[in-house]
Amino acid sequence: MKYKFFITTFLFVGIISSTETIKSIKLNKLHANPFSEAQIVTLIASKDGFTIKEVSIEVPKERILKKLRLITDEDKYALKVFGEDDKFLFSIGIGNPLYATYEHIGYEDRKYMGGPVSRANIEIAIPMGVEATSFIISKRDISGKFNDLQELLLQ
Repeated sequence: MKYKFFITTFLFVGIISSTETIKSIKLNKLHANPFSEAQIVTLIASKDGFTIKEVSIEVPKERILKKLRLITDEDKYALKVFGEDDKFLFSIGIGNPLYATYEHIGYEDRKYMGGPVSRANIEIAIPMGVEATSFIISKRDISGKFNDLQELLLQ
């Protein structure tokens, strides 16, 4: 008898709570569409740090979209994107922009397939629905944990 009362009460509470109105939530895509405009942010990476070179609104090129991905184990640097009121939006893996790799035929037998560079451009496409206000550049330490290096503000 106790179990019948418990099950009936549980079902009654479940029915009442399921009839509540559902709040609408605005969802934004994290990746830019190759067919519509996006905010293209060009960063300059150097040994001294990162700077914002240019911000433009245009349709992203395929080479920019191919490089954009979520963080993987191979990324030495990551870019955290923040919006209004310093709200974290998402992170992007940017690899190691200060190390260039060879991708040419004829270098397969080399011990090293790249080398350090003193400066590199990084292009990032942010969808128009995402209102980014700042970035934080993070670097992976030897233990695999990302540590924040620098904050960049979008004007």
